[in-house]
Amino acid sequence: KDDRFKKPKKQWPCDRPDFLKFILYKENIDTGTAARDIARTIRLPPKGNRFNKGGSGQVGYCGMKDKRGVTSQYCTVYRKTPLDLMVLNRERKNKYGGGNSSRQGKSLLRVGHFSYVDRDLRLGQLQGNRFDIILRNVCVGKICAPNEERISRTTEVLQKAALSMKDVGFINYFGMQRFGKFHDTHKVGIEILKGNFEEACEIIMRLKDEEDERAKVPRKKWAERFVGINLEDERSAKDAEMKCAQIVVKQLGRFMNCETSIVSSLSRKPRDYKKAFGSIAKHMRSMFLHAYQSYIWNKAASHRIAEGGKCGVRCGDLVLVEDKGLKDGGNGTSGLKGKAVSEVTQDDIETCKYSISDVVLPLVGSKIVYPTDSTGDYIESLLEEDGLSKDHFERIGDRELAVGGDYRKVMCKPFDVESQIKVYKDPVQPLIQTDLMGVQNEPLHCIDVTTDADQSQAAQGDKIIIGMVIGFTLPPSAYATVALRELMKRPTSSTYQSELSLEGDCEANVGKVKKQEATKVNSTVGITIGAALKKE
Repeated sequence: KDDRFKKPKKQWPCDRPDFLKFILYKENIDTGTAARDIARTIRLPPKGNRFNKGGSGQVGYCGMKDKRGVTSQYCTVYRKTPLDLMVLNRERKNKYGGGNSSRQGKSLLRVGHFSYVDRDLRLGQLQGNRFDIILRNVCVGKICAPNEERISRTTEVLQKAALSMKDVGFINYFGMQRFGKFHDTHKVGIEILKGNFEEACEIIMRLKDEEDERAKVPRKKWAERFVGINLEDERSAKDAEMKCAQIVVKQLGRFMNCETSIVSSLSRKPRDYKKAFGSIAKHMRSMFLHAYQSYIWNKAASHRIAEGGKCGVRCGDLVLVEDKGLKDGGNGTSGLKGKAVSEVTQDDIETCKYSISDVVLPLVGSKIVYPTDSTGDYIESLLEEDGLSKDHFERIGDRELAVGGDYRKVMCKPFDVESQIKVYKDPVQPLIQTDLMGVQNEPLHCIDVTTDADQSQAAQGDKIIIGMVIGFTLPPSAYATVALRELMKRPTSSTYQSELSLEGDCEANVGKVKKQEATKVNSTVGITIGAALKKE
């Protein structure tokens, strides 16, 4: 080709840092999807491309933010200008913002606050997450009481609950989202550790009762792929699986990534389940093992608190005595590098050297130290129940995966805890001014009754709804849903939350669909809510 018609290559200024740092504001879209949309829109080179000079080359970020929230986080891209990214603000023309669920769930994405930096952002660099969470339609006591009495009583209970969470903290459980939408990712992890890849694939592909009918169609067809086939005839079994896979792969949904990878592989190499599982993206394969680690940790934490309480340390506990960050040569938010533990002795207890905030439990792996008290024995018994031992973490069938383990603090205490009590009338109106609303000068239409001075004015009118805005900061890998469960003394499961009402008697419909959910509720006085909105 004639070089005269080639566009001259733009030279990056030698005095300008390589990375553009910016704030990504989003609603109703998760970080991973948003990052892919940005990469496609501004034409970042694909991962592994020779022109991809910036590490991962795609959008860099320190942590994943949920779809179901209004979130802001720092991101980086390699050698792009603010003008390159401003095109993103012309797309997704949902101008309302505020996480208003009456807007048909449209996603919204904005970028801004640009600056150039020398290094990109990566997973593991996160220092913490700030949450501002809305609890809607809070019901404390009788909802038929006079408005002024309701406001006064609700304010008193909510402020005490917020103070308790600030002073005492909560058990640092992994949230239910760690175990996937259908709470079975840890079961896949068990089969991987056993080297049973056929069963691992079967768990991923099996029928899920909670899925919609459209998603069930390919799962049902897959489950019936060997009907009428003699499995002892390997050739017939392979032919049946290959033909079924070629049909099912076209029926799988857009977000069924693991299922698509498995079926695509089996359409080429039927009955090779180890290869099929290996076709899943590495970070997704690791997720199954991490889920099982989390499952064991949660059970061990319950055992430790039941045996030793929430307040003191005991002989045999493990305490974290060294935790280096990335700058000091550690792993950052996860991993063993830069971490060291010590076992609590009687002398440590007598000198009050450690507190419960120092106590950690291991995430099972090949390189961790186990407690020497009953918790260590309990962890071993949990592994035995699943047909596993510590040795299984040394020899994983998937060579790309390694489970060295980690340490996680038993108790988590939020900091910068703040709360406000709001009175409002529209069940879905914004109760927090989001960043976008602030930029657009959109006001809030609710009354803050945290102080007594405003309570009489807010009590006027026939219909009022009481809500709470609670803000707190958590360290990396701590779950706000777990903090909320401790605050409300109510389940945070989607099943329970979906039965709550945004106005009137909040729990009027709870138990009508699944009565057993109501039986799990703590018998102590609790706070019930109609909905929650998260801002990180």
